Amino acid sequence: MRKIQYRGFNAKNKTWLYGFYLQNRGAHFVCPDEFATGKSWYDYEVKPETVGQFTGISDEKGTEIYEGDMLSDGSTIEWIDAGFVIHNKLGHFPLWKSNIEGLHVTGNIYDVKPKDK
Repeated sequence: MRKIQYRGFNAKNKTWLYGFYLQNRGAHFVCPDEFATGKSWYDYEVKPETVGQFTGISDEKGTEIYEGDMLSDGSTIEWIDAGFVIHNKLGHFPLWKSNIEGLHVTGNIYDVKPKDK
């Protein structure tokens, strides 16, 4: 069975959080399977636009691939209709392990800084 897990950026601690995703009263949270004692909900609050689901696939280096990740060939991982796809200049293609052979995660679309003009 595929591991269901999400990732989101926590602005308070300036870190990526991994775990289950929930919304409550307009706020968005990514929490580990086991809550750390003594932490507040703010320690788990994430920017909603950064939330992405684990695809169930890892790259050639063993790095888990999430929605919003960028691969070494410049393509990105997206969720479209009912599945994860690889998006590049040629279009959208199903995300299969065989489609990413020789590629690895180089970052994600949320960590990219604008190029200097």
